[in-house]
Amino acid sequence: MAWTHDTGYRPAYDHTGYPVAVQDDGTEAPSSSAPTRREIIGWRSACDCGWRGMDFYPRSQHPSPTALAPDTVDGWETGTAAYAEWGRHLHRALPELAVHDRAHELASAQQRLERAIHAARLAGVVTSRIAQLISLAALPSRGSTASHVAVQPHADRADHASRTNGAGRAGSAGELSTGRGD
Repeated sequence: MAWTHDTGYRPAYDHTGYPVAVQDDGTEAPSSSAPTRREIIGWRSACDCGWRGMDFYPRSQHPSPTALAPDTVDGWETGTAAYAEWGRHLHRALPELAVHDRAHELASAQQRLERAIHAARLAGVVTSRIAQLISLAALPSRGSTASHVAVQPHADRADHASRTNGAGRAGSAGELSTGRGD
């Protein structure tokens, strides 16, 4: 099986990884194309860029009826073994990849948040409540060393009017507050 980091960052496509079969004479053959042969003694992680992993997975410890790397060696399903070693190589070769991926995740999260806000507003949730929820979610968790940042939400007109009776000053329902104490 071949592994591709498919988040849209084009340089990552030059780093397709795979478990490579190691034969008893030391030569390699991609395990996905190697025939069933007794001379396959194990596997290691490899990349199209020419990189080879340091970890060796002996066939004697990872039996396979074919020359294909077993799941315990491939590691794609579990994020371990040869796949994990290739992943570390990929991030060393492309240190900016993590920034790209986190920015992509952030943009996706922002789109989901905007859709959720829109749905909440359609359901009648006031802007101040939405802003409060966003502020609470943005607070650092307990035990965090990050400082507290207070966010002052801007209320929409309808929410503001319901709290101020439309006069711009707080007052109880049905009462207009002049702000002069009368």
